[in-house]
Amino acid sequence: MAQGTMGDPPQAVLHTLASADGSATYNAPNGGFKIVAGVNYPVEVPYRSDEISESTFLEVNLRPHNGVSMVKERHVEDLIKRTIQTIVLGEETPRTMLQITLQVVSVETDETLPGGVKGGGQAETYLDILASSINAAVLGCLDAGVQMRAVAGAALVAIGQDRQLVVNPNVHQRKHSNSLHVFCFSSDGKILLMESEGRFAMSEWKEAEQVARSAVVGHNDPSNINKQNGDVSMEGDDTSRSSATCVLDVVRKAMEARVIKDENWRQES
Repeated sequence: MAQGTMGDPPQAVLHTLASADGSATYNAPNGGFKIVAGVNYPVEVPYRSDEISESTFLEVNLRPHNGVSMVKERHVEDLIKRTIQTIVLGEETPRTMLQITLQVVSVETDETLPGGVKGGGQAETYLDILASSINAAVLGCLDAGVQMRAVAGAALVAIGQDRQLVVNPNVHQRKHSNSLHVFCFSSDGKILLMESEGRFAMSEWKEAEQVARSAVVGHNDPSNINKQNGDVSMEGDDTSRSSATCVLDVVRKAMEARVIKDENWRQES
């Protein structure tokens, strides 16, 4: 298994907006993007021409930290939409709309530049914000009770000039890398999205995929899951059971915190 340098785990909190059916705030690791997701579901489709008789119409809006949405944001919106469509059970709510709005609250700062110029501009790569936006969107859908066949998570991996793999690289590491890669995995280990840019060999791409899988799913191999009872194979030591920094563990903890909060509210009322 390829090994990559990993930083602090991401942070996630559900139901941070009172006016949306579902919402979440996602903080990328290492002081990266902070994105607030607002989800409304199911809602009426505004235009009859967009209505899908056998499925749910999906709309994704990404609002940058400053300025207005441009080509970069539109491309990311399309990638998020295609990814979310693979896990949402759209046939359960036909002729309705799933609306996802993503607001970038804060971005990284490159301290190596005079004045600490912030990253995330139109000239920057779109892959960093893509991974964070997918995670925020999935969290918002979970909070809104969107019916999904699986949970998903994404991770950004950089391959440096020394071939060192870095998970969730900061803005300085991204600028000095040979290539960047975003992988999105479902909770059953399937690859839902692959996006890369830069120069790399196929062997390096495969190493980046392995490192990203560990960062998202953890060290559990979904192929070890017993199809009859859903138990996970416990062979090996504790380090092979889960990863304290994996994205899906962060999602689970956010869901547990939301359930505990709701139960406490019911008991108090």
